Amino acid sequence: MTGVRRLALDTSTILIAGDAQDPRHACAAWLMDEVERGAFGECIISAITVTETLVRPMSASFSEGVAAQTALRNYPHLDVATLDFDTAVEVAHVRAVTKLKTPDAVVIGTAIAHQVQAIVHADGDWARKAKTYSKTLTFICLDDHCP
Repeated sequence: MTGVRRLALDTSTILIAGDAQDPRHACAAWLMDEVERGAFGECIISAITVTETLVRPMSASFSEGVAAQTALRNYPHLDVATLDFDTAVEVAHVRAVTKLKTPDAVVIGTAIAHQVQAIVHADGDWARKAKTYSKTLTFICLDDHCP
């Protein structure tokens, strides 16, 4: 990821960073530490990533839900991209061309609409489909870089 100054994260990356049982945890946690210190300049997540990330803590308890919201809201160098009209159009294009499910298309379409250089994910299937749509976005799969 040398030279990447605009990065997007898929939900899976954040969830893996928070799951010590996942074999990719150390790698994803390192990445989140790098985001926190500003190593990639701008780092974005989609609004759907916020939704997906908060489901488990909100299901566990009110206090865990509030703690997770606070952590995401205040995470240094991590911005939530809104789903405005132009982003929604990009998402529709991604979905129409790739046939990906809407949440996946939202993550990818948001990254494209916000002109990030790379997106980190843990789903090779959607990345294979999305690569046919975007030739400018680099897809970085945790599975390819984590032991």
